[in-house]
Amino acid sequence: MARPTRQPATAVVTGGSSGIGRAFVAELHRTGWQVVTCGRDASKLAALEKAYPGIRTHVCDVSDKASVMAFADAVLAAHPEVRLLVNNAGGLREIDFNRPDLLSQDLTQELRANLEGAIHMTASFLPALRAAAPANIIMMSSGYGLAPATRAPLYSASKAGLRSFTKALRRQLVGQGITITDVAPPAVDTPATAHYQADKLTPEHVVTVALNGAKAGRSEVYPGKARWLPLLLRLAPQVAERLVSKT
Repeated sequence: MARPTRQPATAVVTGGSSGIGRAFVAELHRTGWQVVTCGRDASKLAALEKAYPGIRTHVCDVSDKASVMAFADAVLAAHPEVRLLVNNAGGLREIDFNRPDLLSQDLTQELRANLEGAIHMTASFLPALRAAAPANIIMMSSGYGLAPATRAPLYSASKAGLRSFTKALRRQLVGQGITITDVAPPAVDTPATAHYQADKLTPEHVVTVALNGAKAGRSEVYPGKARWLPLLLRLAPQVAERLVSKT
């Protein structure tokens, strides 16, 4: 993975105020990057700046294209050499399509945040990443992008879409010096999964595996138990789908 040179290169992390995003901010800050991150909660971002002196934060709703573009413009005006983009921001809801009030719900929230947000963020920073190449993009997808979870159909669909976008984008950018690493973890111990009882990886472990994979130029990284999922889907797809559907 591209590393800071004479001047600290800039890493942009979306959704950096908690969970996996915060772990990315902490590790990149520790290893000498100039870190810029965003989130929707200004108070959490202010606390993050105090915890990691020198990082820069911006309020941004990744589900809103105009907000993403304004964020990118502000970042690039101050930090034109962006060599790492971590598309991490997103969310998961457990939506039951048997509920009678289904159409009163926002049924595209995950698609806007998890998929459209990553698409718009990538498009906004691609010119800077090309100019700074060698550069890296890390896409935080999910094992649910390979096999969907029954409890989270919209999240699963958004992550499947993100994986497909990542594969096609990787082919389009061949020869441009930009490595794209798809990171598909199993359940991770974050505030968003606090209610969910399961074996969970720590965010720090996921970040270590993700950054090592990006540094090695790997296209796909499967932390923890997720490493068995691609093989199981090839050898026994029905078994794999059944196991994942219950998680």
